[in-house]
Amino acid sequence: MRGGRSGWPSALLGALLLAGGCMVPRGAGFEDVQRIIGDRAGERLHWNQGTAADQEVARAVQGLLGRELTVSSSVQIALLNNPRLQATYERLGVSQADLVQAGLLRNPTLAGALHFPFNGGVFAWDFSIMQEFLDLFLIPLRKRFARADFARVKLEVADAVLELSGEVRTAFYTVQAARQVADMRRTVLDAAEASAELAGSQHEAGNLSDLDLASEQALYAQAKLDLARSEAQVLADRERLTRLLGVFGRDTEWKVAGQLSEMPREELPLEHMETFAIAHRVDLLAAREQVRTAASALAITRASRFVNVVQAGGHVERELEGYSAVGPNIQLQIPLFDQGQAAVARLAAQSRQSQRVLENLAIEVRSQVRAARFRVLASRAVIDYYRAALLPLRERIVALSQQQY
Repeated sequence: MRGGRSGWPSALLGALLLAGGCMVPRGAGFEDVQRIIGDRAGERLHWNQGTAADQEVARAVQGLLGRELTVSSSVQIALLNNPRLQATYERLGVSQADLVQAGLLRNPTLAGALHFPFNGGVFAWDFSIMQEFLDLFLIPLRKRFARADFARVKLEVADAVLELSGEVRTAFYTVQAARQVADMRRTVLDAAEASAELAGSQHEAGNLSDLDLASEQALYAQAKLDLARSEAQVLADRERLTRLLGVFGRDTEWKVAGQLSEMPREELPLEHMETFAIAHRVDLLAAREQVRTAASALAITRASRFVNVVQAGGHVERELEGYSAVGPNIQLQIPLFDQGQAAVARLAAQSRQSQRVLENLAIEVRSQVRAARFRVLASRAVIDYYRAALLPLRERIVALSQQQY
């Protein structure tokens, strides 16, 4: 029989038309990221997608750059303007598109043929349309997998926002500290220069030995070298903050406001910080979603490993005298060689891998929290010692030196 094929059930046609009307939402998932960040930080976020709001954000960034930067304004500029973060936001679009794709039926296959008379034959034609049958059952599983992956991507994007915010805060305080050190080195240089000039005058008058003069000159030379190093460090630290802000050209001429604030007299309570971090760290939440995503992918593959290609449809064949055949068609792939065993083994390994990654990350988070707590307590002890012992001693030495002079 000539393989004429045609026709599809009305229900299948309706499903095809409905699936074909699905659109990919623009900016989907970004509101969830904003909500996650709002619960933890509160800064404004913006995804640059070529809309009218982009110009408003650009003006806001210019306004912040026109004033002296604070740590808060620096973080806000980076979250609105950093190109690396804007590139990370595009992961939301990719994952959202994958979620839409997971809910779409595959396109049907249309085939046809013309049969021209030969040796007394008659003209005829036939055609068929075939549709992947298993899609109707696998779409819910694919969508569940895609939703889990989308949730993971949103958490990873939120983690990137928080990581950038932390980097900017560290860079800002580093610039402030480097600038204060340079100011201190400049004051030391002025004092060393005056001391060297005085030593030169005393040496000419015969009141200072050659050794004492050389010592004063050496201190002056060392002070100049220390200042040069400090000024170079200020420039390097400024460039790091400039990169995080995502600015160039004349916008790199920003100024930092004020000096480092005084250390608080008491630290925040640091007990139970491990438990809090395990419950709230966004990268851990993303790792947990990765475990669920891997499990969903494994379930889908196991469900369709033996029968993964089943096409159903209809055919029609017509000759000049009229219809000669109408009926259904089905195509089934026979799993003789590839039974999905490799795909299942691969996904099973990935599932175990994601679980091990989660366990390792949880260990690292606990260790990071303990290490940060130790650093805070050690820094506090050093600062308290400077305040209680070293600074008063230095002040006394300066006062006695002035009296002796």
